[in-house]
Amino acid sequence: MKLEQLFYRGQLHACFQLAQQQAASPFAQQVIALYERYQLGDIPGYTAYGLQSLERADETYVEQDEVLAIRTIKDEQQFAVRTRQLEEIARTGTDEERAQSFFTQAQLFLYAHHYNESVHCFLQAVKCQPNKALYYGLAAQTMQRLDYTPFEILGYLERAIDLDDKNARWYWNRALVLMELYKDLQQDAFLEQALIALEQAQSSCRTEQKSLRAAIENTVENMREYIF
Repeated sequence: MKLEQLFYRGQLHACFQLAQQQAASPFAQQVIALYERYQLGDIPGYTAYGLQSLERADETYVEQDEVLAIRTIKDEQQFAVRTRQLEEIARTGTDEERAQSFFTQAQLFLYAHHYNESVHCFLQAVKCQPNKALYYGLAAQTMQRLDYTPFEILGYLERAIDLDDKNARWYWNRALVLMELYKDLQQDAFLEQALIALEQAQSSCRTEQKSLRAAIENTVENMREYIF
């Protein structure tokens, strides 16, 4: 795959690796400089492929059941005890336990609209368990609410898609970020790749995922103004 195609598709890690092999190219030099500028090399890399979490029809994952249960706790003292337990697990648990604890804390912060703390915990979850697409994907999705650059967000989405190329949500999120780059930079290649990502999202979306499909189709409709 050509260097330019990887870049405009948002596959920045793969693009950087190829750019290193073509370092004499001016475009390759720009890619390398961008990759280093946004410290994309600091994004953890996965070490193994494995069974990934399946998004349910209601847009939740089994890993989110814990936070949903915690949010049903009405007693403030019980809630405080439960959150302290999460913090203890994050310090002393196994890597998988720590990752799940940070993931749960991230969502609790997200529900409380503490987005910076939420992103921090999502990124800690990724570091503890870098082979789970869900952690990368929801980290990227939350980063979109803050002032993270599109390139940083794409770096996490690329990991999510590499690990789970059947998840429609990650392609949809990639399309949204590519559209932002198109609006900001007026590069038609970003628009073309956003459309491709949307097609991938539509084809990957399962029949029972009605709400996600509706969101994807709404994005397709909104993009028509840029196409015609």
